[in-house]
Amino acid sequence: MDILLYKKRNYIIAGTGAGAFCVFMVLFPSVALYSAQKGISLWASSVLPALLPFFICANFLNNIGAVRLLRPSLFPFVMSVVSGYPMGARIIGDMRKEKQISQMEAKRLISFCSTSGPTFMVGAVGAGMLGSAGAGLLIAAAHYLGAVLNGILYSCFFPKERATASQGPKKNQDLLELFTEAIISAFKSLAIILAYIVLFMFLTDLLHLGGAFSWIQSPALKALAKGFFEMTVGCGALSECAGLSLSWKCVLSTVVLSWGGLSIIGQSMSMLSGAGVGIPYFLLTKLTHSLFAGIIAFLLTMCVL
Repeated sequence: MDILLYKKRNYIIAGTGAGAFCVFMVLFPSVALYSAQKGISLWASSVLPALLPFFICANFLNNIGAVRLLRPSLFPFVMSVVSGYPMGARIIGDMRKEKQISQMEAKRLISFCSTSGPTFMVGAVGAGMLGSAGAGLLIAAAHYLGAVLNGILYSCFFPKERATASQGPKKNQDLLELFTEAIISAFKSLAIILAYIVLFMFLTDLLHLGGAFSWIQSPALKALAKGFFEMTVGCGALSECAGLSLSWKCVLSTVVLSWGGLSIIGQSMSMLSGAGVGIPYFLLTKLTHSLFAGIIAFLLTMCVL
């Protein structure tokens, strides 16, 4: 009975939220159109070319059974580091669905396999926003070291435990079929990411239009508030804070990137559907990751910048 009431309450909340979004889109059509155009442009110019090859590659390797030859923690971590959000969550979700890992192992892995990509941190944030590729390298180093420490922390609560995996590639399918299946699955995941980007672009623009950020006097705190929802917007706002030194911009940008923003968290949770990783737990792992990474970034800036 309690489970039914819990599900009913969630459906009511979700329905109310969706209805409110529809009403706001009718009341502010220009904002909705602008947000959609901005989100689709970001997805097409940055997300699609950056993630599509990695999604196809990861799906194909998983389909032919190559992933089973590696340690369960190695493949999702490497792919997450190389390609960025939400690749780690996608791989862990797939591994859990195919029973290659247990629920406890999925919880342990997601604590350090949910990371941003080096291209975004060094190129877009460091060189592009902060005007220093060196600052981007510092942010990336702190971000990944924070992920490793986060993994060590949660390994104390969730020891290694591997589930029984199915062997070899999928039956009765040749390589071309498996590759085609990998492409279709990659585009499905990218479509989900696009939906979340547009959704949170609209939400952020609505909050900005409604003056939700105007009561925050500090430009840095205002930037962090924006980064709470969308990390790219938050990092961009931090780079424009004239009163902040480069060192503090690096530290706060690291915190925002390690948190990921509600947009990335929503994308990741959709990829982890059915893996047994609850939203409160995932939020906690992102919070501790951002704390670890922020402290490391602060220490590194004292030595380097």
